[in-house]
Amino acid sequence: MTRFIAHRGLSSVYYQNSEKAFRAAAASPFFYGIETDVWFTSDNEWVCCHDNNPFADESVSISEITLKEALTLPMNLNKMGSVKNATESYICPMITYLEICRDGNKVPVIELKCKPSKAKLKELVEIVDSTVGIDNAIFISFHFVNIARLRAMNRRIRLQVLGKYPTSGRAYLAKGYDIDLMFTFCSGALIRRAHKIGHEVNLWTVNSRAVARHYMRYGVDYITTNFDFSGKV
Repeated sequence: MTRFIAHRGLSSVYYQNSEKAFRAAAASPFFYGIETDVWFTSDNEWVCCHDNNPFADESVSISEITLKEALTLPMNLNKMGSVKNATESYICPMITYLEICRDGNKVPVIELKCKPSKAKLKELVEIVDSTVGIDNAIFISFHFVNIARLRAMNRRIRLQVLGKYPTSGRAYLAKGYDIDLMFTFCSGALIRRAHKIGHEVNLWTVNSRAVARHYMRYGVDYITTNFDFSGKV
């Protein structure tokens, strides 16, 4: 059965990676999990945002300010994602996101945008484990070093390597990893190949019911989307 992941929360309705977007996704039975992007502040606090400069003042970087400072800065409304109209939004601490996932019985899908040290990754895993349980979360990243370090740390950690092309998808499957592939470069043959060797496939970012139905017919494991289709697929 295909399971749906809310891309940066319900980001077709609320500002991406915002507390409102996460809470809306958590309230919907349509979603199996909620995806977010994570970075950390200068005082080593994890937060949810797409890039290192998410604020209205683009000269400010997450990595150069404290969490207390970050919480006071409005987000850049030019980075709303698929939302057409959004009110002022502020950054969401990762712990708040994890608690929303836990309380809503959703699987956190955590994208590592940066390349933390091994010690920082270990800290992240400990926070996730203590909040939702390590078996109840998925970590994803384009940076293979993050995935490899997490695998070496604990083979129970659920991992998906992000990619854009079928060649990278096939390569990571051959290395023994589940994959999270840009949907336009995925095929039924690749999904069948993954399943044959015991691996899962996630697709990003599918915002069409027709496209979702197409890949569901191939039995894709996960579809990441900005929309709540509410059973209309």
